[in-house]
Amino acid sequence: MENKNLLLKTGLLAGRIMMESGSEAYRVEDTMQRIAQNSKKLDTESYVTATGIFMSINDESTSQMTQARNRSINLEKIDATNRYSREYAAGNITLIELYEALQSVDSQTPEFNKHYRMIAAGVASFSLMLLLGGTYGDVITAFIIGSIGYFMSNRIYHRTQMKFINDLIASFIISMLSVFSYRVGLAANLDSLIIGGIMPLVPGLAITAGMRDLFEGHLLTGIVRLVEAILISLVIGIGIALTLQWFS
Repeated sequence: MENKNLLLKTGLLAGRIMMESGSEAYRVEDTMQRIAQNSKKLDTESYVTATGIFMSINDESTSQMTQARNRSINLEKIDATNRYSREYAAGNITLIELYEALQSVDSQTPEFNKHYRMIAAGVASFSLMLLLGGTYGDVITAFIIGSIGYFMSNRIYHRTQMKFINDLIASFIISMLSVFSYRVGLAANLDSLIIGGIMPLVPGLAITAGMRDLFEGHLLTGIVRLVEAILISLVIGIGIALTLQWFS
């Protein structure tokens, strides 16, 4: 019984880490099944949705589930989980060592400093402005506005824990800064500046993961992710529209 519980706990922990870090549902299920198969438990089932992860050992009538509460993007956690699962498959570590390693990945994997993330958001806005043919003033202003918008989105979410509201307010701030910069002559193209500024907020990974889940037959998870991406895009559009209606 102890080994069965440990297997289920390990599989669910691996699945939760990957799901909360932005992995596709079919990839999560595959990793969980591989862990079970390498534990000589061939008759297992795993089922993953955007918020719930289930795993059972059918011939033992044993099942457990866990929730994926805080979804974000952390490719380092996904890579570490896959790496440890491969080491377990190769026989280099035991099941308990795999479980302890996954606990360490879950709790101790560092995230990039917020300043680095702000700079990366600014570079994304900067790069898009270059592609849109912006002037030097446009690209520099887009870098600053994109960094500020990303910072505000994350700060508001951490303070309120309310999805969509943070993107609504951040898009509103980005639009106001863009209108102000355009009026004082810091940028020559208002439309391109707004597009560049909101680029770090666009849910590109959610759209991609949702489409891949749909193509793999995970209709529920794929639809949920696409709906979430559509809602984020909608609130960003509302924030921009309100700004242009009031201040443009």
